[in-house]
Amino acid sequence: MKSNDPIIFESLELFEDDVRWVSSTFGVTLYTDALFTEIPEAVLRAFNLYLNTIPPDSLRFYSTETMRKHKPVTKRTFGMLEAWLGSDAPAREDIGLELKDGNAYQDAPKFKFRVCAGEKGSTHYRHELSNLVSMVFPAEWGMERTEELLKFVGDLCSFFPFQSGHAGFSLECTRYATKGSQMHAWKESMRHRGIDIPNVPEDTFAVRQDGVKGVGWLTILSDQYVERIGGMANLKRSPTKGIEFIGVSGGTMIKAGPMPLIGDVNEADDLLLYREVYRAIEPLVELAAERCKAFNLKQPSLAKTKTWYRRLSDA
Repeated sequence: MKSNDPIIFESLELFEDDVRWVSSTFGVTLYTDALFTEIPEAVLRAFNLYLNTIPPDSLRFYSTETMRKHKPVTKRTFGMLEAWLGSDAPAREDIGLELKDGNAYQDAPKFKFRVCAGEKGSTHYRHELSNLVSMVFPAEWGMERTEELLKFVGDLCSFFPFQSGHAGFSLECTRYATKGSQMHAWKESMRHRGIDIPNVPEDTFAVRQDGVKGVGWLTILSDQYVERIGGMANLKRSPTKGIEFIGVSGGTMIKAGPMPLIGDVNEADDLLLYREVYRAIEPLVELAAERCKAFNLKQPSLAKTKTWYRRLSDA
């Protein structure tokens, strides 16, 4: 089976009692050190860009940072971000909102919009964790709507003040059965190493305001991050044919090949282009790997999580 055969995406998923524990997706995440109350227009524009890209009524459930379970969306749900970020809104320490699809509230999503941010006074802010905006689409879009997704990410980068980011195939896990779902996702991603596993808010502890989570089909770096790894001259020193450097506002998007891949170590599909990008930015990924929070895995869970962060390493 070829690694980008549509049937592979179905085989990556996990269902238990008709609940989707793990879903195959195409994910886009940008990390920033900016407070969301200082960039409200960019946050709301990202939300609207996503809503205008997905089919109407895709998002059926929502959750905030204080809710124990997802609830059905209402008209009010779609105005919550704007209300929180308004100039006359009461101060909030944390800004956390997730909207997703699913037949049941426990389902891992195929469509999802999420923000996770800390404001002044929060533990998030004091520990200099990154703030993020994250979106997912069905995995099939990565093959069938590749150019549209490339444009989507470029448009997002044109107005959102990122430090780093990544876009490519990913496995979303239900938060209502983390051990079973994350064990499955970890095993699949260690075999298919082009796949990310979103893990919010834990990802913000690893990335903070100086690290990079990893490499995707698209790997996004601010100008400051590029300089920290030797500048564009060093980044372009010996690129393999197929790697493109696309200028975006405030940084660079590194494109590893014409379309996203998942790879397969069992078939010697070792993602040469992804690995080259990883080598170029490894010092930034290493910062995140050393600080990562463990997936909910069989012991030694933290060691296995660090191995996952470094899965594209040559070591």
